[in-house]
Amino acid sequence: MAFDLQPTDEQRVLKDTLRDFSHEVVRPAARAAEEAGSVPDDLRGQIHELGVTAPVNEEGLSAGPPLDAVTYVIAAEELAWGDPGIAYATFGAGLGAVAVGIAGSDDQRAKYLPAFLEAIPPSAFVAVGERVAAGDLEALETSVDGAKAVGHKYGVVAADAASFGVAVGRDQRGLAAVLFEGSDDYEIVKREQKLGLEAAPTYVVRFDGAGEPMASGPELQRAILWAKLLVGAIAVGSARASFEYASRYAIEREAFGKPIGAFQGVSFKIADMAIAVDAARLSVWRAAWKIDRGDATLADVAEANGHALSAAVLCGDDGVQILGGHGYIRDHPVEKWFRDAVTLSVFDSPELTGDVMTGRSVFAG
Repeated sequence: MAFDLQPTDEQRVLKDTLRDFSHEVVRPAARAAEEAGSVPDDLRGQIHELGVTAPVNEEGLSAGPPLDAVTYVIAAEELAWGDPGIAYATFGAGLGAVAVGIAGSDDQRAKYLPAFLEAIPPSAFVAVGERVAAGDLEALETSVDGAKAVGHKYGVVAADAASFGVAVGRDQRGLAAVLFEGSDDYEIVKREQKLGLEAAPTYVVRFDGAGEPMASGPELQRAILWAKLLVGAIAVGSARASFEYASRYAIEREAFGKPIGAFQGVSFKIADMAIAVDAARLSVWRAAWKIDRGDATLADVAEANGHALSAAVLCGDDGVQILGGHGYIRDHPVEKWFRDAVTLSVFDSPELTGDVMTGRSVFAG
């Protein structure tokens, strides 16, 4: 089956709908959500109604989400174009439902997924990142032994209010995961103080107990890769937001009698941003396509996230520079997108995971 870059009619409609929603609803709410340090329930409900943040099959709660991974990353990019923090908060709080839908047992789906059909869904996280293994799934120190998981996780979205969470670690065979119901089964060490993404509260969480084991195998790996690729999709949305805003500013802002975009120093930056956004999107879509086919590897997602995060930081930095002094004040959103991009890159370092995991795949074979 060939890799097709042409979105389906349904994906085009969804993309247009989400772009309009992001422009009219999400972006105007971004500053207030950042200052409050959370996404208000009414906005969470509106986003949930779109059916993309915690997609659940309504008919019998059958295995697998109703969206494919490509459609999911398209949706995440569009909402992140509106605001990366709000997108990370709402999509991140739905990852537990995605993981259980893909890799959970029939009993787990029946127990945990019906609540996500409600108007205001619960939160459910997937805890992957660690201080040392910032996105490197092969270096995770969290140990899993049957129903028990032991380890510390960082950057866990909405852990304080989650109805359940999935802790990802490793056992003797490879990747493994344990489902924990409620905060009584794990310890929230602290809320992280971040440079950006403040609308998406993240926590350090300590696991040292027993929950419900999730079956290892291809479906669990697919669920974990799906969860990790969310970072790349949101990074593409952030990069595109910075690129489009800076491009428009370069057309409207004049110096020495002509738009500043007419000067090579600015136009070359705009060109580099455009190339970075398109390349990052292609890489993320390719990884999502491979997830849907069932043959995605850790290196595929690491490479995609590395491209996307590098693009987000580049576009955020250049966006601020193109606006000059205006880039550093809150009257313009580019300073926020830059902070969000840098913060997102900490959760899945492009220099470490993209290069290290891709290098491993090359030398392995």
